[in-house]
Amino acid sequence: MEVPTGIALDWFPRAWRPEGRRQPLPCGVCEAMPVPPPMFTERHLQCIWADARLRPAGLVTHAGEQVEVEHPGEWNTGPGPDFLNAALRVGPELRRIAGDIEIHIRPADWQRHRHAADVRYQRVCAHVSYYPGTLSAAELPTGALQIALRPALDAQADFSFDNIDLLAYPIAARATPPPCRAVMQSLTPAQRGAVLDAAGETRLQQRARILQAAMLDRGPAQVLYEETMAALGYRPNRALFRRLARLLPLDTLREISGGCPVRAYALLMGLASLLPDPTARRAWDDETKSFLRRCWDAWWPVSGEWLARCLPRSAWTMAGIRPANRPERRLMAAALLFAPTPGLPEKIVMLARGQDAPAISDLLALFDLPDAPYWNQRLSFATPRTPEPVALVGAARAKAILINLLLPALAALGAPAAHWTTLLDKLPAEESNQLIQQTALYLFGPDHTPRLYRTGLRRQGLIQIHHDYCLGDRTLCERCPLPSMLQTP
Repeated sequence: MEVPTGIALDWFPRAWRPEGRRQPLPCGVCEAMPVPPPMFTERHLQCIWADARLRPAGLVTHAGEQVEVEHPGEWNTGPGPDFLNAALRVGPELRRIAGDIEIHIRPADWQRHRHAADVRYQRVCAHVSYYPGTLSAAELPTGALQIALRPALDAQADFSFDNIDLLAYPIAARATPPPCRAVMQSLTPAQRGAVLDAAGETRLQQRARILQAAMLDRGPAQVLYEETMAALGYRPNRALFRRLARLLPLDTLREISGGCPVRAYALLMGLASLLPDPTARRAWDDETKSFLRRCWDAWWPVSGEWLARCLPRSAWTMAGIRPANRPERRLMAAALLFAPTPGLPEKIVMLARGQDAPAISDLLALFDLPDAPYWNQRLSFATPRTPEPVALVGAARAKAILINLLLPALAALGAPAAHWTTLLDKLPAEESNQLIQQTALYLFGPDHTPRLYRTGLRRQGLIQIHHDYCLGDRTLCERCPLPSMLQTP
């Protein structure tokens, strides 16, 4: 199916409009965004710098000197540079440089944000940006280095900004009621709900645009395959599931497996280095041994050409993973969803072409998988059969995929705009989490009723407001634009 080149404005009628068309509540909750929207923000770059697991090796200065990060610095949640008291080792002699770190998307942002004239930035020892480029020595503090992240990140084949869990990183504390709460209290309940609806639609609209851009590049089926795989991997193994989808593209998976889910599962497990050796002397029951032999019979003949690309077994996160969510089970879900033709991508395209809006139950039913070979009543290779079947994709995960992937994908594929009111107003609510509860506390105070955001769209709105305003705020609300924007007539 041909992918359209833009997201129709009437797909998300309550979202912010570039031409300034009024919303049900013209509150300006959503700022103007370039089209297509950026794939990342400064917050993503801050997470990369702060976390040694994300920070790439091979960093160099604009002068070509190697950089080792001895300490990234203390994440600053107040005014001033992003990280304080960092330490770097630079050049062949590993000379030590200490000071503060400022993070930007582009080198020119240093001047655009007027840091040169701000005394709080005089201790900056390194200006880190995503894009390469140079500033003059006079524009930066004396001796400050210039480091670009993009070349080192581009060298990592499996890197994706989508793998960064922004919620896992520091959030500025709010000791006093934020000013947005007073503004919200001046609005009627209907107006408060309209704010959340507009923000929720904007979140889904942005996701649809990002998916559409990826579909134009790699095709709808491959993008749906990659994004569903990442969602099945959940947070700890999200990056590895996406990497598997790129190492073993959908067309290749289907060609080698011949559409057989067990063969597809064997390919994914083999490439993931998760397929146990059936000849090992372990206390497996006969059913487990038989299933593993069947998988090895499918993997072994083709393994030679893939061994050099297999993921290391040590890369997987197993600690703290619920048995039902382990990658061995989730990869079987992927095999059932994608090996057959038509599979999940073709079904979503079919729904996008339909003249009638699909029911939410129809979308969730896409994850009502047939009885899985072996895994229908198993939690691991080492445990006995469970008394009752255990879903490979539970209801909570199916709802999350529906909200964050399937619905935006329908928009990206050009489904009729008339579908959206029906779908959005019946969008199921994801489980509440700390982010949703914290943002609601900021906006509505400790005594509010959660009924205000019990719908899926409004919970998406709380997430959008958090990302747009709370997450990047380092002024303890002092200069947050949200209160004044909410009051804009």
